[in-house]
Amino acid sequence: MNEIKGRKVFVIGAGFCGLSSAALLAKEGFDVTVLEKNDRPGGRAMVWKKDGYTFDMGPSWYMMLEAFDNLFAQFGKKPEDYYETIRLNPHYRVFFSESESLDIMDDMNKNYELFDTFEKDGGKKLKNFIESSQKMYDIAVNKFLYRDYWSVRDLLDKTLIIDGLKLHIFKKLNKYAKKFFTSDKARKIVQYHVAFVGASPPTSPAVYSMLAHVDMNLGIWYPMGGFGTIVDGIMKLAQEQGAKIEFSTEVSKIVVEDKKAKKIITNKGEFEADIILSTGDYHHGEMELLDKKYRSYTEKYWKKKMIAPSAFLVYLGLNKKLNNFLHHNFYFNSDWDKYFDQLFENPEWPDDPSIYITVPSKSDPSLAPPGKELMTILVLVSPDLEDMESHREPYFDKILQKVENITGESFRDSIEVKRIVAHEHFNKTFNAYKGTALGLAHTLFQTALFRPHHKSDKVNNLYYAGHYTHPGVGVPVTIISAQLACEKIVDDVKKDLV
Repeated sequence: MNEIKGRKVFVIGAGFCGLSSAALLAKEGFDVTVLEKNDRPGGRAMVWKKDGYTFDMGPSWYMMLEAFDNLFAQFGKKPEDYYETIRLNPHYRVFFSESESLDIMDDMNKNYELFDTFEKDGGKKLKNFIESSQKMYDIAVNKFLYRDYWSVRDLLDKTLIIDGLKLHIFKKLNKYAKKFFTSDKARKIVQYHVAFVGASPPTSPAVYSMLAHVDMNLGIWYPMGGFGTIVDGIMKLAQEQGAKIEFSTEVSKIVVEDKKAKKIITNKGEFEADIILSTGDYHHGEMELLDKKYRSYTEKYWKKKMIAPSAFLVYLGLNKKLNNFLHHNFYFNSDWDKYFDQLFENPEWPDDPSIYITVPSKSDPSLAPPGKELMTILVLVSPDLEDMESHREPYFDKILQKVENITGESFRDSIEVKRIVAHEHFNKTFNAYKGTALGLAHTLFQTALFRPHHKSDKVNNLYYAGHYTHPGVGVPVTIISAQLACEKIVDDVKKDLV
């Protein structure tokens, strides 16, 4: 039975990956239903509204636009058919201490001038670094990201090996950056991105320096109305193809018989399925939804993996305007090595973490009531910490005091909306393994072939996509993951393998 039309596909999860998958599969002719445990779409990018404030609870950086362009182009559409974007300038502000801050601009000449203040020929060094970063990005996009990996044979292609060496996959990012810069400030600015794809400069391959090109050359953008407008756009795209979406529908078990998933059991009943695509937490999908004999990966496998950080997140509605913040802001702490050690090697709540602060109402006043401001504060923390409610408020006080000190702006007394979340939120809301906010960290042996596969090894009609699979963590690449999984499903159906 290699006919596509009418075959029932159930997609688990209505995040970016799940909605993109639903759109692509419905376009091919499948009868697609998305099952989402929460009462709204978006997954980690879900929206929370309170007293006139609209918070993006997850991703806030709109980068690597070609991934979105590529998705919509498959339907003869453009992202701007569904939502409006603006390019930010400056890109972001960096605070190094209470007395030192600087802005990264949407003008490379100004950034070259800035880096000249860090060290001799700093601008020339940045130019060389970004040129190398761009070459790596072009190779990655054209040769690696949109290609799936199923066995070692897929990595032994001579051309891929040559291109792989050009990506410096056997060099660590921190050592690679030191080849270009002596300045601690310069190295931090060109490396910080890797933390937000669940890795650290000492453990991730140098290929992730390509994110500096994505940042400085391709630019930082923002979807007006927040990331929820992108979620709504992709959901509308899926519904236009005929996909159905069922909210507040939690999957509790996938029933397998003779190596084939027969039905899905949920809190709203049972559904018979021809094909299942799980885009939620991979560990949960295997360890909780499947009987042991049908799991591709054991608990021992997961315990050996480096899991990306969780997040201590604070959402604030402020009854005044702020003066010292841009849309995106960072505090880079002085002892990075200690901080990353606390994230990945020796878990503890950091006293002096790096901090990301976003104030999107600076670019989009519609997110907050007139004359007011919306702020989110993010601290990446180890997934191996205990998230106790009694600890959150004292830690919030410490982080808020740090933000006020380094920015020179007091706003504690202006808070009228506040919400704090950490590991427990990610665990309960998304079934996230260890409460991770990001999934599987990006190390050399957790890249490409070495990430969990898009298809089950033991269930013929069960597939996976999302931030645990190739290409990895981040909104654009989870959309690419959706495309790879859907291509595999279509190919398997046409070959009568499902």
